[in-house]
Amino acid sequence: MESIKKQKKKLSGAGLRVRSLPRGGFLFMSGLRPRDRVISVNGYDIADELDFYYHGARDFLEIEIERCGRVGTVEAERPPGSALEAEFYEKPVNRCANRCVFCFIDQMPKGLRRSLYIKDEDFKHSFLNGNYVTLTSASPEDLRRIASIGLSPLFVSVHATDMGARAAMLGNRRVPDVRRQLAYLSENGIAFHTQIVLCPGYNDGKVLEQTIKDLFRYGKSLLSIAVVPVGLTRFRKKPLAAVDRQLAADVCNKLEKISDRMRQKEGVRKLFIADELFIRAGLSIPPASYYEDYPQIENGVGLVRQLLQDGANLKRRLQKDVDFRVLVITGYSAYPFLKKVLADISPNYDVAAVENNYFGESVTVAGLLTAQDVIKKIKGMSAGKKYREAILPKVMFNHAGYTLDGYSAARIGKSVGMPVRVLSSIEKI
Repeated sequence: MESIKKQKKKLSGAGLRVRSLPRGGFLFMSGLRPRDRVISVNGYDIADELDFYYHGARDFLEIEIERCGRVGTVEAERPPGSALEAEFYEKPVNRCANRCVFCFIDQMPKGLRRSLYIKDEDFKHSFLNGNYVTLTSASPEDLRRIASIGLSPLFVSVHATDMGARAAMLGNRRVPDVRRQLAYLSENGIAFHTQIVLCPGYNDGKVLEQTIKDLFRYGKSLLSIAVVPVGLTRFRKKPLAAVDRQLAADVCNKLEKISDRMRQKEGVRKLFIADELFIRAGLSIPPASYYEDYPQIENGVGLVRQLLQDGANLKRRLQKDVDFRVLVITGYSAYPFLKKVLADISPNYDVAAVENNYFGESVTVAGLLTAQDVIKKIKGMSAGKKYREAILPKVMFNHAGYTLDGYSAARIGKSVGMPVRVLSSIEKI
């Protein structure tokens, strides 16, 4: 093995450090160990997990590693049907350099979890986790890499294809032309979901219509478009108007016609309107058939319809004569729908909408509720009433089980003096 001194230039910042791997796996049996730095696989340099899994998708692997300052090679023969089971130390994510007028992170107060202030602009996480990226920091080499290893689909925040409108929204005068970037990806077999955050005065009206028209030109590469209203908190520093009832109604009426027309032409619906826009406009939530296979469910498109369907399934399962009382917590957006669904099922469910005092009353989604506001609501509702438990929406909690202000469900339960259960769907009640 060569010394690290001879390889210093090659190893500086390169490779991927192994965190753990199963002892019974073929990689461990071949000699790979935790703390090894994987430099290359079959001659291809490894920059992140995507490189490792892509270039490691073969029957025989020649893995160049650095261990304790020395460079060597591990040869591994993959048994049929086996997976590349290895966990790596996470590398820093690419940060967003834009100054978007609507950025929700810039509208958050100080004192929350540090991870909430990270502005992610990493196409790796776009592919792996469905995070939206603007591609403004993607170099031609980045795009070539995306195409070469087949990172498809991606999730792209387009907002506007008009260069002036997009630059103004992103607070970046040097934004590349997203139309050319998407065209390159499309030509190289990369598909993409897209989103448009609707900001009055920036990308509504003709700008919105042109953006949608431009996106449909990518044919089969375009998987979906979600049009969602800008989210505003009381901590925002930049003046920005909210999407009011009239604008929401105009957008819904106009885009529904475009969506229906393009669905008839292409055989599948690709243009979707966020639930919140239908709610603000005072319009009915579309039927389940509107949402196809719910490609934009994580973007708030179809959550209410899913709630109504889950309620119908729950109604068929539950008995109405059970003696209990349960408090169900939600945000103001879902409140009227959830209340109706549970009222049809049993009188024993009390639904409470929590006002978002933390971010401001204009923030009405359950996913942005804090424990402080929820605790206050539960205590107020439980005065003089005996509840068996309180049910909280899972979207309030991150992957580690904590709210935006750092509370676990157990801590909330202790604070309110009753059992607390976290559910991803009311069908699981």
